[in-house]
Amino acid sequence: MLALLLAALPALAAPSWSQVKAHSAWELFKTADSDVAADVKLYQATIAGTKCFKADATVSGIEPETMLAVAADVEGAMRWSSAGIKDAVTLKKTNTEMDYYQYLSVPLVSDRFWFLHGTFVREGDLIGLRWEKAWDGGGPYSTTWQEVVAAHPKAVEPPVNVGAWLFKGTDSVDVTYLVCTDAGGAIPANLQSMATKGTLPKTVDDLLKEAKRR
Repeated sequence: MLALLLAALPALAAPSWSQVKAHSAWELFKTADSDVAADVKLYQATIAGTKCFKADATVSGIEPETMLAVAADVEGAMRWSSAGIKDAVTLKKTNTEMDYYQYLSVPLVSDRFWFLHGTFVREGDLIGLRWEKAWDGGGPYSTTWQEVVAAHPKAVEPPVNVGAWLFKGTDSVDVTYLVCTDAGGAIPANLQSMATKGTLPKTVDDLLKEAKRR
């Protein structure tokens, strides 16, 4: 019954990928140190009413295709990501798209989980993976979604989750991590933003370290 009630809840409006891609009024709020790149520039913006964050870095000596493979390795993220991913499943994957589920353990507040639709980006020397919350109640994976809700009744599925990993270049690669999200639950918006800002550099470093290792 709980799963059916949650599935019936309307989704919050989320920025489209075209809106995020076209947005140019990003505000630089910090330049952070990196263990792999020279530094990581951190930006914020509000797009279609949602707080969005961007991390830009430049790295050499790592192939873009290797970084993309790490970004798409949702199960492997349980090992190489420091975000606290405790469960992950690739639900569908082709050369152009992938659907996946991940469960995140969050200290002090309710855990989070998401069912996302990803699209591979290939535009000239730009490659990447972008994603969005495309369905309520897990969409075509509703049975798995209901099993997750039943097993973790206090976990929260963020109502807005749009983002991307983008890699541009060959010898020197520009790396961009984008995320627009509303974490949902009882976390105040300002605390959500503070938490996301704090994790941006580590998220980038995690992926680059794993790509360098491979």
